[in-house]
Amino acid sequence: MKKINLFISVLLVCLYVSNGYAQQEKKEMFYATMETKDAIALKKGHPEDVKVIASKNGFSAVMLSHNAAEELHHKVLVHGPGFVYEHSEKDALRTIENEQNRKSTQRRVSYTITQDRLVKESLDLVNNVNIANQIKELERYGTRYHTTSKAKQSVTDLKRKWEQLAGNRSDVSVRLVNHNSTSMPSLVMTIRGTEKPDDYVIIGGHIDSVSPERTTNAPGADDNASGIATITEAARVLFQMNFKPKRTIEFMAYAAEEVGLRGSKEIAEDYKRRNVNVVGYVQFDMTNYKGSSRDIYITDDSYNSQTLNSFLRQLMDHYNASGTHKFTYGTSRCNYGCSDHYSWAQQGYQVSFPIEATFRESNPNIHTTRDTFDRSPTPNATHAAKFTKLALEFLIEVGNGVSGGGDPVYCASKGKKVTDEYIGNVKLGSIDNTTDGSNGYGDHTGISTNLSKGSSHTITITPKWSGTAYDEGYAVWIDYNQDKDFKDAGELVWSKAASKTSPVNGSFTVPSSAKNGRTRMRVSMKYNGIPTACETFDYGEVEDYTVVIGGTTGGDTQAPSVPGGLTSSNVTQNSCTLSWNASTDNVGVTGYILYRGSTNLGTVSGTSKNVSGLAASTTYEFKIKAKDAAGNESAFSDAIRVTTTGNSGDICDGVPAYDSSQNYQVGDKVTYFGRLYEKTSSSWRFLGNCGTSGKSTLKKGEMLVEDAAVIQFSPNPVKEEYLTISIGNELWKVKKLLISDMNGKIIRKIALTDKITKLLISDLASGTYFISLEGSAKKYTQQLLRE
Repeated sequence: MKKINLFISVLLVCLYVSNGYAQQEKKEMFYATMETKDAIALKKGHPEDVKVIASKNGFSAVMLSHNAAEELHHKVLVHGPGFVYEHSEKDALRTIENEQNRKSTQRRVSYTITQDRLVKESLDLVNNVNIANQIKELERYGTRYHTTSKAKQSVTDLKRKWEQLAGNRSDVSVRLVNHNSTSMPSLVMTIRGTEKPDDYVIIGGHIDSVSPERTTNAPGADDNASGIATITEAARVLFQMNFKPKRTIEFMAYAAEEVGLRGSKEIAEDYKRRNVNVVGYVQFDMTNYKGSSRDIYITDDSYNSQTLNSFLRQLMDHYNASGTHKFTYGTSRCNYGCSDHYSWAQQGYQVSFPIEATFRESNPNIHTTRDTFDRSPTPNATHAAKFTKLALEFLIEVGNGVSGGGDPVYCASKGKKVTDEYIGNVKLGSIDNTTDGSNGYGDHTGISTNLSKGSSHTITITPKWSGTAYDEGYAVWIDYNQDKDFKDAGELVWSKAASKTSPVNGSFTVPSSAKNGRTRMRVSMKYNGIPTACETFDYGEVEDYTVVIGGTTGGDTQAPSVPGGLTSSNVTQNSCTLSWNASTDNVGVTGYILYRGSTNLGTVSGTSKNVSGLAASTTYEFKIKAKDAAGNESAFSDAIRVTTTGNSGDICDGVPAYDSSQNYQVGDKVTYFGRLYEKTSSSWRFLGNCGTSGKSTLKKGEMLVEDAAVIQFSPNPVKEEYLTISIGNELWKVKKLLISDMNGKIIRKIALTDKITKLLISDLASGTYFISLEGSAKKYTQQLLRE
C-alpha cells in the first residue's frame, strides 16, 4: 500500500510540474512578423497576448504568446501559422522594413519545356500506393510536434529511407540540418548537377505536425505527411530512372513549420547569405484531400512568383490536359506565412505553392486528432499522386533544361537611398542611357553594346546630384566567363576612388580568354567609397547592362520591347480574338510570336490575331513575344487566360461563382448575382446576364471591383470632420464597418445602409487607424491617417 501511495504521489507531482511547464510556455512571448490586419484582429481577443511593436505597409513586428499563436493558427487562418518566427526584435523590424522591397529584389528567371521524353517516362512510374504507405508510416508516430522525441525520430527515420532510395550513388548526399530556433532537425537530400552544379532546383515540405493539444494527438496525415510522401515518391522515381540532372536538385523536409516556419526560414536565410542560385522552389504541403472541383490549385498570394506559377500551369497544359495523366487546375489564395515557400520568397527567390483544394475547401481536419489517412476523400493517395507528377515535371524540366533555364542569375546589389545622388548617365559603345535612379537599382539588361577582344573600350559615368555634390566612388564589372558572378580574376574592369568629379571615365581591354556572346555588365556608384559587386549600401545606385563579347561594331543585338496590353475579345465556343500594343525596336519590329500555353502558334505581322480550333468551355493561356529582323526576341508579355463559352447558349455555363478568397487574373470569368464578368487589369468587365447568349445593359452601381478597391475613402490623410467611404461588391448590405486603432481596439462599429457613407470623425485624435469589414472571410483592411 505504501508503494502504491508513493507511486500516486510521484505521479501527481509529475503531472503538476508538467502542467506548470506547459502553462509557463503558453505565457512566454516570442518575436514574430505578421499582417497588420491579423495582428489587430488577434489583439482584439487577446490584448495581453499580443504586443504590436511597429507596423509598416500592412505588416507588423509583434510579440506573441503561445496562446495567441495557437489562436491564429488553429481558429483564424487554419492553414499555415500565419506568422513568421523571428529571433529578435531587430530581426522582426528588419523583416517588415524589407517586405516592401522583396519583389524588387526577386531574381529574374524564365522557364521553357524541353524534356518531353524524360518527363513522360517519369509519369508512368508514379505509384500512388507508395505515397499511401508513406503517409500511414508518418501518421503512426502519433505526433510530430517539434519539441517531441517523436518529431526528431521521424526525421532520422526518413533520412534512412532517403539514403536507401539513393543507393550508392556518389552524386547524392543526405544530411540533417540542426537549427537555432528548434531542437527538431530538418532533412536535405542533394543530387548534384552534372553541368551546372551551382544552379539549384528545390522542392520541399514540412514534416512536423500540430494540434491544439500540441504534444499529443497530432497524426498530421494530410498536414503534412502527404507532402513528404509526395516528395519521397518523386525522388524514388528519379532514382529508378537513374536520372542525373544538369542542375543540382534538392529535396527538403522542414522542422517546425507549424510554429512560424522556423526550419525553412533558417535554411533559406543561409542560402541567401551564401548567394546560392536557387532557380526555382516549389512547396508541397497538403496534397491528398480533394475538397474542390479541380485537382490542383496554384496559390497566387502576392509573394508567390507569377513567372513560376505560370510555368506550372504551362506544365499541366502540356503534360496533363488529356490521357492517363490528366488532371485539372485552378487558383486560390492562402495567407501571410502560409507555408515554407514564404521563407524562400522573403529571400528573393522564385517560389510557387500548389495545394489540394481552394483555401476555403481544403481539409477541415488538419491540426486535429481527425487528420488521419482514412478520412481522405479519394482512395490510396490517388489525389497526392497528381502532385508527385507535377513535382517530376518541374524537377526534370528545370533540372535538366539548362539551355532553357532563363536569364543569368546574379547577386543582388543596390543603393538604399537615391534622394541625394544616383547614376545619371552611362555611356559605353552604343550604350547611352540616362536614368532617374530606379529606387537604387536599375535593370537595363535589355540595352546592349558589342565589345571586341583585345581592344580598349572607354566607359563614361555621369553622377546626378539633387543638390550638393558629394564624393562618389565607382566600380564596373563584366562577367567574362558567363558563370553568373563577378568573382573571377579580371572581372572588375575599372574602379575609381570617391571624388566629386563629373563625369568620370575609365578604359579597359577585353581579354582574349573572355567567352563569346551576351553577358552581364554591372555599373555601381557609392557615396564616399568604392562599392563591391554584391553590396547593398546606404547612398547611391547600381545598374546592370548587357554586353556582347567578340562581336563587331554595328551588329544589331538589341531586342524589341516587351509587347503590352494583351487582351481578348469576341470569345466564342471555338475561337477568340487577341489584341496587343505594338513593341518598339532600335531597328524595327518584324513580327510577334504567339503562344498558347507552351505551344508556338506562329508569327503574326500585325497586333491582333483570331485564334480558332478551341474547345468549348475550356480555359487557355496566351502570351506573345516581339522579334526583329536580326532574330532578337523580347521577353514574354504578361499572360492572359481566356475561357471559351459553353454549348448551352447560356453565357454563364460552366463559369464558377465569384469567390472573394480568390486572387483572379486577367481573362478569368466569374458569375456574380446572375451576371457574367471578366477580369481586366484593373477591374471587372461586365459581359452579360446569365441565361442569355448576348449582352445586356447593367444598372449603375452593380459592377464588381477588385478586392483591393472594396473599401475606398477620401480624403486620406484627412483633416476634415467628415470622411466619405464607399463599399464595393455589395458587401455593405451584409457587413458592418469597423474603425480600429493601432492596438486593435475597435473605436467604432457602423451599420451601413448604402454603398456610400459619410462619417463624422471629429472625435478621432491624430494618428493611424484601420478600416475593415466585420466578419469577412477575408479582411478588406485599409489604413487611415488622421491629421
